[in-house]
Amino acid sequence: MESLHFNGHIACQTCLNYAKGARPAIETKEISIGSHNEQQALQSKIIFLLRGEITYSFGMYNNRRMRCGQMLYLPVGYNFSYRAESGALLLFIRPYCKLQFCDSYRLENLVHRSPAAQVPLNTRKESPYLLEMKETLRGYTDMLVYCIRKGLCCGYYNELKIKELLYLLGESYTKEELGLFFYEALSSDSDFSQYIMDNYHNYHSLTELAAAMNMSLSGIEKRFRKVFNISGYKWMNEHRAKKIYHALCSGDHNLKELSSEFGFASESTFNRFCKQRLGRTPGEIRQHNRQGYETGKESVKMDNRI
Repeated sequence: MESLHFNGHIACQTCLNYAKGARPAIETKEISIGSHNEQQALQSKIIFLLRGEITYSFGMYNNRRMRCGQMLYLPVGYNFSYRAESGALLLFIRPYCKLQFCDSYRLENLVHRSPAAQVPLNTRKESPYLLEMKETLRGYTDMLVYCIRKGLCCGYYNELKIKELLYLLGESYTKEELGLFFYEALSSDSDFSQYIMDNYHNYHSLTELAAAMNMSLSGIEKRFRKVFNISGYKWMNEHRAKKIYHALCSGDHNLKELSSEFGFASESTFNRFCKQRLGRTPGEIRQHNRQGYETGKESVKMDNRI
């Protein structure tokens, strides 16, 4: 099959892939066995593993396994690092739109149907919820990869395929399954929660975020409690702690540099934050992770005071 309008699509300004954007809405990536990769989630992603097996880490989830035929929801704001345990093919889809499955079936409809929506954000989980791809999703991804390889990657096409994906998810899985899958994105006020999820990582504190939203500190706290069932202060600290944990486990960044990167005034303040939120100092977390990685028995524990 050849695209009759191939040259026209290349010239089209809405073609995210042809424009060589850093974050195309849809992209595939083949990685060879043993390869290490890392991506920063500046936009939420749905990740499909179409071939092979990978070990991945983000937030508090460290060295988790994902196998062929599974899909993962990655919230915005996290660094996603992964290693191919065998030759792998991944499909990344960034939904640059409000998450809804059709006009009458929205993400908000999952809040009271999913047990996950009733669980506090600071609850420990060994791994995120992975969905197994059903036949409809396998057919969808097969056709999508085929068309991408043939050059059908313009912005208009991507938009249609993302809407199709959300529709298929709504038709193929129960509300309980989708509630677990989209756990991090669930709220009863999608406009507020989507803005928070898309922008919180640009700010070091709730005070900075409130100022950017032209809200008072008390006003944004009330909104957080209503939407996320947790205080804004605790929510921001939890997500900050998750990103710190990943940075400590996935690289050899200088601790002083990490302290500055995450907005701490001093290393002692950084140490105290990690001790309170993660149960260990930054140095202890890094040492514990290395020991666990070497023995293959790494476990992730998160202090419940987050």
